[in-house]
Amino acid sequence: MDHNNTKNASEGIAPMGITALNETVLTNQPESRYECPVCLNWLRDPVITTCGHKFCKSCITSWLQNSGHCPIDNINLSMKVDIFPDNYTKREIQEQRMSCPFAGKGCTVKVTPLDLDAHISTCEFNQPEASTHHDVRIPCSFSAVGCKETFDNQEAANTHLHNDILSHMSLLMNAYSKIKIDNDMSNTSIDAKEQEALLWEAPDKNGNEASTPLPNDTSALIRALYERVVVLEQRNREQDIVIANISKQLSAFAVAKMKQNNDMLLRYCMGNYIWKVDNFKARLEAMLKDHNKMLYSPGFYTSPNGYRFCVRLNISPLNPLCFALHVHLMKTENDEYLDWPFNGRISFSMINQYDSEYTQRDTMMSNSSLVAFRKPTSEICVRGFGYNEYAEVSDVVRNGFVKNDVLIISVRIKCV
Repeated sequence: MDHNNTKNASEGIAPMGITALNETVLTNQPESRYECPVCLNWLRDPVITTCGHKFCKSCITSWLQNSGHCPIDNINLSMKVDIFPDNYTKREIQEQRMSCPFAGKGCTVKVTPLDLDAHISTCEFNQPEASTHHDVRIPCSFSAVGCKETFDNQEAANTHLHNDILSHMSLLMNAYSKIKIDNDMSNTSIDAKEQEALLWEAPDKNGNEASTPLPNDTSALIRALYERVVVLEQRNREQDIVIANISKQLSAFAVAKMKQNNDMLLRYCMGNYIWKVDNFKARLEAMLKDHNKMLYSPGFYTSPNGYRFCVRLNISPLNPLCFALHVHLMKTENDEYLDWPFNGRISFSMINQYDSEYTQRDTMMSNSSLVAFRKPTSEICVRGFGYNEYAEVSDVVRNGFVKNDVLIISVRIKCV
């Protein structure tokens, strides 16, 4: 691949009916009024803009050096005339007091939210707990009648109870027979209270102990034990269901949190997006088999409330030996407030992961006369802009652009 080769960018249309191979897409949390929209943490040296938004001084300073406009509503701002100290909010945050997370261990310190992290790192109670029960094991519930098994945790003990019902019943029968023989030999009788102490009572369905002693015959004892086993099994099933439901909720929460983080990265990437096409070999085989199949990147933004683009990679309809690479405008909730058509500079870099000198870089300017840069009328504009013959497939596969089955394409879009 000639990385210095100059190519002409042009408008390209995605054929109708295509099948897209889409990408798989703690504590001390501040209230929203005290949260910086840039770093999502407590406001430090808070300032307020002329458009009414609050930021950390360092965050908005860094932001304006790169973009020159408000991260919230895209209004142009100047550090000299549009940014003012917010001493009222600063005093409110300084008046907040938060307890140390190690208060349960004895720490009585209360500090401001901004000082909490520093306190935690030096807190004398921030020490790992030494286990005092490492040698303690849980005995089997039938240890009184001869079972000698012990366990590291209650879950293992419950499994043992479930699997060894017959052996436990045998131990109980032996114990009962011994008690009966001893009683016959001593010719003494035991009152009802002593009998209750020697034998279990079967719990009712609500888990309450029975109020009357067990009958004194073997068949009644076995029947009561059987009822107890049934109740315990039912409780185990109910606990399994509860645990399964909690696991599902945690998994759903983790997925939602991951999606939220991905959406945040796409919205705040400022038009600089690195697209990692994983599982590339299988995706390429699918595209070579059916040229109507295409890869689309997630939609990313030129600013938090700016234009939204995605990247399309597919086999060129003009030359099946080459890749086509285009960008497409996508709909956003702010399209009514943006300037149309889009005007800007678009840069592609196909990264050579073994030798950066051979990375292929290309830059193109938008063309206001093309449909590709007008306000989208559908979720994704049908017409894209880019290169119909961007790179030869064989060069991409063989010459260091694919590593660990991942192809990396960097895209930079800057409004002008």
